[in-house]
Amino acid sequence: MPSSAMRPRIAMPTLVRAGTFARRVARGRSVARGESTARRPSVRRAMSTRCETVGTAASDDGASVRASGAARDDSGERYVYVGNLDFFDDPEDVRRYLAAALARATPACPVPASIAVPGWGSGPRVDQRKRRDEGKLNRGFAVLEFADADAGRAAAAALDGADVNGRALRSSPGVTVKKNAGGAPSDDDDDGDDGEDEAAARARAERRAHNRRQRRRRKQRDAAALEERLERLMRTHPLWGTDDVAAGKARRSVAADSAADDDDDDGIRSRDLEYDGWWDDDAWWDDDAWREGWGSLYSVWASKDDATGLGFVDWAKCPPAADPAASNKRGGAARGRRKRLQVESFRAVVRAAATTLGLDPGGSKRRPTIVDFGCGTGNLLLPLAAQHPEADFVGLDLNPRSIDLLSARARDAGLANVAARVGLIEEYEGPCDLALALHVCGSGTDAVLLQAQARRAAFVVAPCCIGKLRDGGLKSVAGMKNAISTADGDGDGKTDDLDDELVVRPGGGMPPLTVIHPRSRWMRGEVQRPAYMDMAAAADWSGHAGVDAMEAFTGELGRLPRAAKAAVELDRGAAAAEAGYGVRMMKMLHPGAGLKNDVIVGFPRGADPLREHVFGPNASF
Repeated sequence: MPSSAMRPRIAMPTLVRAGTFARRVARGRSVARGESTARRPSVRRAMSTRCETVGTAASDDGASVRASGAARDDSGERYVYVGNLDFFDDPEDVRRYLAAALARATPACPVPASIAVPGWGSGPRVDQRKRRDEGKLNRGFAVLEFADADAGRAAAAALDGADVNGRALRSSPGVTVKKNAGGAPSDDDDDGDDGEDEAAARARAERRAHNRRQRRRRKQRDAAALEERLERLMRTHPLWGTDDVAAGKARRSVAADSAADDDDDDGIRSRDLEYDGWWDDDAWWDDDAWREGWGSLYSVWASKDDATGLGFVDWAKCPPAADPAASNKRGGAARGRRKRLQVESFRAVVRAAATTLGLDPGGSKRRPTIVDFGCGTGNLLLPLAAQHPEADFVGLDLNPRSIDLLSARARDAGLANVAARVGLIEEYEGPCDLALALHVCGSGTDAVLLQAQARRAAFVVAPCCIGKLRDGGLKSVAGMKNAISTADGDGDGKTDDLDDELVVRPGGGMPPLTVIHPRSRWMRGEVQRPAYMDMAAAADWSGHAGVDAMEAFTGELGRLPRAAKAAVELDRGAAAAEAGYGVRMMKMLHPGAGLKNDVIVGFPRGADPLREHVFGPNASF
């Protein structure tokens, strides 16, 4: 039996609930026995609507249910909650079968003074009910009143677990009530009912305004804390303040351009490139704050002609089946054009590194293998395969339907250098000389980087949806946990629990690698994991109602999200640099390639094929 301190309260036309009972009902827990039950409807809202009663013991003040005593005595237990009713039963039928259930009880239970079954009432508010509530005749519960607490407890015991029309009832005593002033029905609904007096409406409006102010202040405090954290992270990055970063800033400034040319050579050939300034004019994000801040840690294509020449694809000669604009059926022409620009952004890097990758026709005796992780239907892989017949391409995706479509498109395009496989990124065991990933969600990008790291392969990745990162990592595709091996990967003699971590198993005798966030020693030294996850969530923000994504990211609203995403991607790049890679953080070649345009490029340390084409830092620390 619940103690007086745990005694719940409930609202009826003449009943007002207290917090304990409401909270337990909202959590779907049985008040009487503490066991898990189906979620009960909102008691306050339902009972503050018009309830139909029978057998009402009306008093001289007209109240259908009377208050009796203080909130903490046993009088509240003469009111009994009964839940798990069929929503589609008529309230009159509910009263009938509840009364019959009490009559069949052994020992026999007293007849209730009233049985209140909240319905849906009438009026415009009812007409606006959610689709899931359409057709429901009651709120799924009832409240019974008895003459005394002993009768209430006996009835609750008899009804709890009783089978009525194939449904096991849930019942508990202990509903505390209070008397309405003047016998008028109590109105404790946050949304208000018909007949709500002016004072209550004014109080509710003031409460809502207060809550809005509190939320706005909380968001402002959170934004200020995020901005301070990001500023600290930027200035603690291992490359911050280096000569290479300083030279890049100077190169982006016309006033300081000549001074940068006169500086002593520090061995970074990218500093000797002449910058034509095209990026500053064309890129929507490339303002002074970006160039002096996070953007100074990014590499930039020095020449527009050089960059666009490297990325050029003659789409008129590309097989239609391999052209994302010609074969795109989802997203329309705009998406197809955007995919073309993304392909060209990747190809610029691939062509700049052609010699390093062995892609020069006739220049390498071994055909390199390029793997597109999370390939989808091949919007990136197929045009690259068409442009580079001297390489073998492998498309890997978990969706069998996508792989079937990729295979069909490759056949239609006449591409014999394309293979398609169904599988998880973290379970890929084949060869790889260059790892590609275009918009692989969440920790899937981290899995791609570790697959490349295990083979000392180069990588070009454009991350996506970093708000899907989770503590301890996340499977490359959510909801596919059963498809992932749980073998002993770390040699401790225990089966690995992959519910808590993402383990990359490259096979071929290579050791497994675990995704841990934050990824780098630099980031782990600055922020704790919860703060890191908050930062990743902030980076995924791309607008709200009334503000489209581009407006959000190009304006003041998108300033912090852009910085937060740069921090997360630089964390990934720093982790690869710590593993022995030369890493360049870049943006996609074309500003029109989309909002998710960060690109991480990495080559095993000692190889920097992009130095002839870009200026800016190469993270080889």
